[in-house]
Amino acid sequence: MLQVIAFLMLFPISLAVLALAYVLTIRLRKDKHDDEPAEAAFGLGQAAIFGLIALILGFSFAFASERYEARRALVVDEGAVASRTYSRADFLPTAERAPFRRGLHDYVEARLDLYDFVTNAAEEDQTREHSQALWANLWAIANRAALRDPRNNLTSALAADTLELNEVAEQQAAALDNHVPAAIIGLDLFCTVAGSLLLGVTFGRVKSPNFVLSIIFCLLFAATVFTIVDLDNGKRGFIRLETAPLQDTLGGMRP
Repeated sequence: MLQVIAFLMLFPISLAVLALAYVLTIRLRKDKHDDEPAEAAFGLGQAAIFGLIALILGFSFAFASERYEARRALVVDEGAVASRTYSRADFLPTAERAPFRRGLHDYVEARLDLYDFVTNAAEEDQTREHSQALWANLWAIANRAALRDPRNNLTSALAADTLELNEVAEQQAAALDNHVPAAIIGLDLFCTVAGSLLLGVTFGRVKSPNFVLSIIFCLLFAATVFTIVDLDNGKRGFIRLETAPLQDTLGGMRP
């Protein structure tokens, strides 16, 4: 996965940059008494740069988290619409009610399978086509009932809910393909390397390396970028969408 590759590459690279910056600073720094104004200016600049890096990473995390929350909200909406559609199937004639509810049950199952199969592109496409075919059957029944008596608001509401069911699924598909721009991810990677470089220079100026702090610093930076990329990768991330609302809806349906 992209996020795993980013972590496995970013951690050793940032650690190597930190070590290189430390060595070069030791070699290039002339032995002289500390210049207090220069040290104060360096400390001020260091604080400003680290603050800016924290701000950029914070905005990036919020950007990815916002997209994740939007996908999760759509799962809740999908469960609510499916539950409402199932209840309004009572307005169908007896001969159409059972096939409609059975088809809706199978459709929700297919939607849950789609969330589970997102790690496999071939199964994902197949399951999406299957769920779309199931929805088309539902729409045919609901639309036929609505056209049979256009003045019946109950069957018209059922048709509207069935149509909304497909709209939510399309919105979820678009949300899963909506990612943080690559330029922002690239900026996060640059900030990680820049932070490691600055910390290496800082250790070099005082000629006092701290190996534990260096490892923790690089590990946390790499983990932060990993989390941002993983949150943004809605289809194949470790942080998966919570489908409990849709599962609860399915549990309340009798096929």
